[in-house]
Amino acid sequence: MGDASRLAIILDCDGVLVDSEVLASRVEAELTRELGLHLTVDEAHDLFLGKTIAGVLDAIAQRSGSTPSSGFTYNWAFATAHAFLRELRPIPFVLAAVEELQRRGHRMAVASQSPLARVRFSLDVAGLAAFFGDRIFVTSMVARPKPAPDVYLLAAERLGAAPRDCVVIEDSPAGAVAAAGAGMHSILYVPAEPIEVQRSDEIVRMSSMDQLPGLIATL
Repeated sequence: MGDASRLAIILDCDGVLVDSEVLASRVEAELTRELGLHLTVDEAHDLFLGKTIAGVLDAIAQRSGSTPSSGFTYNWAFATAHAFLRELRPIPFVLAAVEELQRRGHRMAVASQSPLARVRFSLDVAGLAAFFGDRIFVTSMVARPKPAPDVYLLAAERLGAAPRDCVVIEDSPAGAVAAAGAGMHSILYVPAEPIEVQRSDEIVRMSSMDQLPGLIATL
């Protein structure tokens, strides 16, 4: 590869930059009770994780028998924002990791399944917005959502980087596989796994964000 700073870094948001997934699942479990669903936080997490807004609403409709109203969607957005404002935190060690990657001269972007307003708000609350500026890309900007690679390819194009010169950081195995399939380096963040880095032919697995700068340097 030569100069490692040529590598462009494309990071997912939820579960990679911010610790949002349990908060969002808790809100969804609470709000869907008014629709007749009685989900635990873990059940809401399993049912809704990784889905677009439309996908979540479709999943609710399939379970409840009716499509949620626009009022439900409005309340859902504000309840999520309120929970994030009170409790959202950056993923452990990610602030130091992106600071180091920025210092090394890497171009960085965010590629997320979440709505643009939610991603921008999350990064603001977590103190990460300044690292990315307007380099935030979401699946509503492309034809196909994750696990299709479209949003990663859009981010690469806007960063002026060829896919082979990009590293995608994901917490979704399907997302990591999609990025690898697009010809990008792929790092899967799996915090529940042992601390040792695990490598396969296509995907590097890590369990702590403090490993990220060192891994990037080896690619």
